[in-house]
Amino acid sequence: MLDEVRFFVVAHRGASAYEPENTLRSVRRAIEMGADAVEVDVRLSADGVPVVIHDETVDRTTNGSGRVADMTLQELRELDAGLGEKIPTLEEVLSVVRGRVVLFVEIKVDEAALPSLGLVREGDMLDDVLFVSFSESALRTVKREEPQAHTGLIYLKPSDGILSAKRIGCEFVLPFYRMATAKAIAFAHRLKLRVVPWVVDDPDLAREIKERGADGVATNKPDIMVPLKE
Repeated sequence: MLDEVRFFVVAHRGASAYEPENTLRSVRRAIEMGADAVEVDVRLSADGVPVVIHDETVDRTTNGSGRVADMTLQELRELDAGLGEKIPTLEEVLSVVRGRVVLFVEIKVDEAALPSLGLVREGDMLDDVLFVSFSESALRTVKREEPQAHTGLIYLKPSDGILSAKRIGCEFVLPFYRMATAKAIAFAHRLKLRVVPWVVDDPDLAREIKERGADGVATNKPDIMVPLKE
């Protein structure tokens, strides 16, 4: 499925401008809006289950408090992640997106890499998932364990992110949108890397980035970016 998309509209944490981020409700809304891919963040619960939440703590996005890594899945499931939604497991998200859209799995902590890969393998979804991370070591772990896995390096500041991604064996780079200059995009393309900048919610800026040659954008508002695919 990854190879079939010409320009990715990636729903950042789902349709997070409209629904509670990183929830099944947000994922489903993004699919309904026509996104090509959904990006979610993955950490491990205290009992080793890959769960979908961005922050190190539950404080910002739920009615609870504490570190995700210190809470069991059952404890996490008791929290309200917004509008009555629960913190989903990665397995649940995989079930929702199966056969519908690509899933960008952002590995927030290195220890989540192998358990996340295991779930994707079990679901026979390697071709429908892109593992992404700021952590080069997490991506190396994924590639070492499963050379056929698709990976992408995220970076925020001016760096050798493009060269690092190539060394790891990535197929994608995901730069902060200010780093996605025409020159940088052209360089990435010469190294056979696809470029998906983040996070872009302004359609005029997204159109400009597309004209520079980008292969997609990550956005909190997938509905207003879908026309860019035309």
